[in-house]
This record gives sequence, C-alpha cells and structure tokens, in this order.
Amino acid sequence: MALFSSPCKPPIMCPKFHRIRAIQTPFSSKSSISKTSNLDAPRISISAPAKLINTPIQKAQFRSSLSSPAELDEGIPSSVIIFVKGLSQSTSEGGLKAAFSQFGEVSRVKVITDKKTKQSLGFAYVWFTREEHARAALEEMNGKFFEGRFLYVSIAKPGSCKSRPKPTPYKF
Repeated sequence: MALFSSPCKPPIMCPKFHRIRAIQTPFSSKSSISKTSNLDAPRISISAPAKLINTPIQKAQFRSSLSSPAELDEGIPSSVIIFVKGLSQSTSEGGLKAAFSQFGEVSRVKVITDKKTKQSLGFAYVWFTREEHARAALEEMNGKFFEGRFLYVSIAKPGSCKSRPKPTPYKF
C-alpha cells in the first residue's frame, strides 16, 4: 500500500542537464557595489561579482541596543530569568515572589497556567534585576522543599518564556 500518491503528473526529467555542470558554471554577475563617499557606514551586498577590483573592504560592525535576551522576550529592562519547576498547583505568584525576594529584588513572577482550566502547570519564571541575586537564589532554592514539593531551579534558556502561537490543526 502506498503512503502517498500524487494526482499530478510525474515531474519532467531532463537527462542532458547534470548537477555537476551547473555547479561548474562560473559566476558572472553584472551587478556591482557602488562606491559611496560615506565610508563610515559599512554596507553589505547580497550579490556581488566574483572579483572586487579597487574596492576597499571594511569590517562590518554590528551593534545592539538591547542589553540582554530578556528584553527581547518581555520588554523589561536588563534582568536575569530563573526557571522554577516542581511547584504545587496551589502556588501563587505572590507566594513565589515572597520566597525569592529574600535573595534580591524580583521584578516579575509568572506562574504558567493551563489556558482552559487556569490551573498551574507546576512551573514558573522569576525575573531578577541583578545576576548575583539570581545566582544566590539558584544555589539556595534548587532542591529546596517548598509548599510540599522539591523545587528544581535553573537559569532560563533564552526564548523559553515567550508565549507561542497555537499551531493550526492539520487538515486532510
């Protein structure tokens, strides 16, 4: 039994064209990089000829106005995000903030909940304003017994606390 059968015609085959010949064809682009009087701003060309004659090449400098990956996620000023797993369903954001505030300033706490039932899924993210406070909380709270359960605490992976769009269901 075939897993897939296409109602379309089979693809047209061209026996005289070989992959090797296509790769060996030399690149001959007529496009060129325009010389500008403003050499302070480096430019990047998407297509350029194989040989650049009499064109000065500069190192491109990239700058980011963001100071940490946390700003990409939530728009919060520079912070360190801690991932906390093993929470009971009764754990509140206020209780978690109180527990982690003993190590330093906590800017935000987010307990992840089920969208339908609104019950805790047993993990949360805690945003600290300083890295040394986050490290102290990590060392002290990892493996600690909290509200009837043992916690697993680690530094959150970049992008892990973003909300993800719901995938569209597959239609047959």
